[in-house]
Amino acid sequence: MRRKTIMRYDKKAKELRAEILKMLYACQSGHPGGSLSCVEMLMALYYEVMKVDPKNPKDPDRDRFVLSKGHACPTLYAILADLGYFPKEDLAGLRQIDSHLQGHPDCTKTPGVDMNTGSLGQGASLAMGLALAAKHAGADYKVYTVLG
Repeated sequence: MRRKTIMRYDKKAKELRAEILKMLYACQSGHPGGSLSCVEMLMALYYEVMKVDPKNPKDPDRDRFVLSKGHACPTLYAILADLGYFPKEDLAGLRQIDSHLQGHPDCTKTPGVDMNTGSLGQGASLAMGLALAAKHAGADYKVYTVLG
């Protein structure tokens, strides 16, 4: 990776961490350690590896992502907002009643979230199921997961 790219990503990681801390402080609850520890992993996936399109979040050919450690969702939310899946202003609603940004990812409410998660470890089997479904259907998308 070029030095300029590394510097740009270092700056972006700091911005995302600031957003995560603002979200957690505003709602006075959450898991800062789990959220802050996976920033670079999710950045690498969403900014460099995965095939996703914020303008078409349900594209059947998109890659899938399962955040098995669902309590780290502030990181996922900050990245999805940065990519344009929803307005950055929505981040202030983390864990608020009627917000689409709850304490664990919910694919029925949050654009860009592929799978509901919560219980640690369940994401491995969910990701495996998604991958097997893709293989069975002859689909070309990939499935990624982060376990905690």
